[in-house]
Amino acid sequence: MQTQTGSLLHQAHMTTIEALQSLEEFLGSNRKMPVIDDLVGRKMKQLSKILRSEVENHFAFEENHLFKVFIEQGETGIVTMLTHEHRSILPLALQVSDIAKAAAEGGFTEASWTEFKEAGAELIEREIFHIQKEEMGLLSAIASLVDPEADEELADIYRRDVG
Repeated sequence: MQTQTGSLLHQAHMTTIEALQSLEEFLGSNRKMPVIDDLVGRKMKQLSKILRSEVENHFAFEENHLFKVFIEQGETGIVTMLTHEHRSILPLALQVSDIAKAAAEGGFTEASWTEFKEAGAELIEREIFHIQKEEMGLLSAIASLVDPEADEELADIYRRDVG
């Protein structure tokens, strides 16, 4: 059974996966530092915005609202694991987001391009694996642990705070 909260998280995951796939294609097709034209600039801005939303708003919602419901019911294992992953993904995603935004505004330097490629590849791997865990574990746990009233409240908070 799909909950409102689970559905919202799933939609965010799909948006993030699309952005990461686009990043992976971009990195794969640009072995050398690319020139930032209008199209690439828009892609970099969009990537920056999606990554920042994912790590700042989505993670904050899970940690500040959803995980509290799990902890109240004694489900600390999944909370600990996912929070630990958030802590390793957060700085990496912000790094890639910041470089993408700077590149959109002024292009890459050799150093920023190298940093972007390396951090981007690592982010893709970590974030995809994290999303897979949430899709397989977290969403079903929400369905079994969150009652309909709490689900509605959490979904309202998500819509208000995350988008």
